[in-house]
Amino acid sequence: MTGDEVRQVFEAMVPQETIDRLCQECGVIERQRQLNLGMLVRAMVISAGTPGGAYQADVLRSYRECEVPHVARSAFYRWCDEPLERCMEALADHSLAYARAQQVDLSGPLCGVTDWYIVDATTVTVREALREEFPGTGGDAAIKVHTVLSGGCGAPVQYHVSPAREHDSRHLTIDESWRGYGLLADLASASLERLQACEAHGVRCVIRLQENWQPQVDAIARGQVTREFFPGTDLDALLADDILVLDGRTIDAAVHVGTGKGRVHVRLVGVHTPKGDCFFLTNLPPRIGPRQLADL
Repeated sequence: MTGDEVRQVFEAMVPQETIDRLCQECGVIERQRQLNLGMLVRAMVISAGTPGGAYQADVLRSYRECEVPHVARSAFYRWCDEPLERCMEALADHSLAYARAQQVDLSGPLCGVTDWYIVDATTVTVREALREEFPGTGGDAAIKVHTVLSGGCGAPVQYHVSPAREHDSRHLTIDESWRGYGLLADLASASLERLQACEAHGVRCVIRLQENWQPQVDAIARGQVTREFFPGTDLDALLADDILVLDGRTIDAAVHVGTGKGRVHVRLVGVHTPKGDCFFLTNLPPRIGPRQLADL
């Protein structure tokens, strides 16, 4: 995107009147008369994508590049207080609401749901002084940013942060608000309980198969099968005995995972990639083929 295109998107997402209103509601503008609110917000957003991670010095540098009156470093730092923090949180909520209101574009294998939500998390190292509040998995202080990305409009629609030490899975709850949506999640969010929740709340899903899972194969629609087998045979047993052969062709099978009342019936699809064979579990209908599912 060009600079003008970025400016147009930013002004559409967060108009100047919205910035002024939220700054007034949060008590920002009564603290500094020389503060150019629009430029400050833009400087903070732009600096967030720099290697410095939006430190105050980066924000000041970006702010000074705009056509604003000169401001001393000490005066600028006093602007970064609690009212400004509340204002930026409100602006973030406003921007997410703008993204959720956009028209989604779902064609081909993406159609059939309200939207596809892509769930992932990114770990960000923060200052050492924050280690007690935000412990990382190692010796560093770190936070984890949990993001829900709309596949239909290509923008984040939800996010929150947690200490990096906390597992991703505990930060994803599939409930009735997800009905009619699709879930694309990485291995960190794969669990039997999540598949059960998707079934209970009418959520379509595509999830990578965990290595320690043991899906029971009930029937095989695609794949090279050398001889008959009993429905309910472990996938690993079929592969070990060469009953189901991995020969580079796609695999599409009806399987179940779990036992008793917690049993979930799903499709297992497999495709060969340059990195090896990849398997996915999904509750999408058979009209969506294995390679389309793998593309998702």
